[in-house]
Amino acid sequence: MMPSFLMIHPTMPERRVKPGFNWVALLCSTMWAYSEGLIVQAGRMTVVDSTVGLLCFPGRPSLFAVAFLLLVGKNIYCARYGSAWLLQRLRDQGYRYVA
Repeated sequence: MMPSFLMIHPTMPERRVKPGFNWVALLCSTMWAYSEGLIVQAGRMTVVDSTVGLLCFPGRPSLFAVAFLLLVGKNIYCARYGSAWLLQRLRDQGYRYVA
């Protein structure tokens, strides 16, 4: 089990972030990114979600597999790198690690 990082800020509430694979981000990656304030990454994931929606057009059943693989790949990528994105965003906002 990986330890979590306690991040503190002089005026904002403290945050605890667990590095590594993020199961919540795997299940609902775009909503997780928006809820954590990762607007740029969430916007990119929204574009991927829109592309998946367009590929699932009823007249093109052959593209369904491509759309499914794109969606699963996006969710796995977000789950794998989401915690690093969150730690970087918190450091950019002025948070620091507590040992």
